[in-house]
Amino acid sequence: MMTLWIVIAAMLLLAVILLLWPLAIYKGTQNNEQGISQKQKNISIFKERLAELENEQTQGNLDASTFQQLKTELEKTLLGDVQFVEQPIVKTANIAGIQHWLVMAVIASVFILGSLATYNSLGASDKFQQYLALADSPEEHQQTTTDFSVALIALKAKLAENPEDIEKWFLLANTYAAMGDFQQAGDVYKQIAGLLGENNPGYAAAKAAYAQMMYQVAGERMIPVVQVAIDEALRVDPEEPTALILKGLDAYQQQSYAKAISSWEKAKIKAGNALVSNFIDPAIAEARKQSGEPAPVQQAKPAQEAVIASASIKINLDISPALRAKVSGQDRVFVFAKAGMPMPLAAERLQVQDLPITIILDDTKAAMPTAKISSAEFVDITARVAISGSPRATKGDFYVTAKQVAVHKGEELTLVIDKIVE
Repeated sequence: MMTLWIVIAAMLLLAVILLLWPLAIYKGTQNNEQGISQKQKNISIFKERLAELENEQTQGNLDASTFQQLKTELEKTLLGDVQFVEQPIVKTANIAGIQHWLVMAVIASVFILGSLATYNSLGASDKFQQYLALADSPEEHQQTTTDFSVALIALKAKLAENPEDIEKWFLLANTYAAMGDFQQAGDVYKQIAGLLGENNPGYAAAKAAYAQMMYQVAGERMIPVVQVAIDEALRVDPEEPTALILKGLDAYQQQSYAKAISSWEKAKIKAGNALVSNFIDPAIAEARKQSGEPAPVQQAKPAQEAVIASASIKINLDISPALRAKVSGQDRVFVFAKAGMPMPLAAERLQVQDLPITIILDDTKAAMPTAKISSAEFVDITARVAISGSPRATKGDFYVTAKQVAVHKGEELTLVIDKIVE
């Protein structure tokens, strides 16, 4: 860990030097015409960013207090920029004046603190999967919506200044994906592929990511636009793992297990170890099981079988009378268990008219053969009436959540849907 922080410190020092060097050697003055031009440019940028904030508030992504805070910061920035343009610049021979050094110190501090904060919130490996996970929990959905909206505004502002910053484009796409806006994420990935061109090593990955987003938009179905993107990614890089995984999923869903196994085996060439062990190998094993082909693995030991057999949670589920009066009997009810990963480990789909009901979440309710509830010690249980019909949390949905429920202790829960997603 100490080595990591030494490397981070060295990289931050180098970045600060590169960032501040132009300020340190800067000299000369700007004529009045340039000052007026810069002032107009600052005002124009201010108006554009203010319009973005107002648009986000109109769409409900920013509350009043957050909007006012961001607006105040923009106004302060504009005032500082305008004052800087209007003030005469004193010539210096080889070094910047005291004012320059103060500005440089502030910039360095903000840069370093901002970088560390960004790493802490997005870069920490133990939080990466949670950041990219679908916001299935209504409480998490409410908490992160504003944060994502602010991040989007900042990223768009940076890209307006430097439209060729591919890293920022990828971060923008990932942010949309984390918000569950797969259409927007797909559009950005498609734009990235166009910016890179097929001769760039990142082109195939961008195309595959676009295919993955469109696959989600289509309800995990292999529609033509997804197939075309997969084919294009594999044409450029026949070993692109995301494209091969999607190709294998499509074959698996069509019960073409041999083709699925072939695609997933090939995906292992470039896929990371975590992806191989957590998804690809279990998927291959399940495909072999479905096809009747004996898997080249040892049979589960009695102790392992006992663990799998004990993995079940009994749920007595109902909805409060007050909320029942506000829904239709045909409205969908999603019940699922998650353990910090994007894919639920167990899921059940019901209708309001089925309530009250007693259900059991175990390995037979796995959403995918590669992610089962027996693999976790504790899970979070959510039951949600989806007014919009979507399994994702949407404003106006009704829900109930139980946190950190033990998987292997024969737990029995009584849950009553009585909360509203705000």
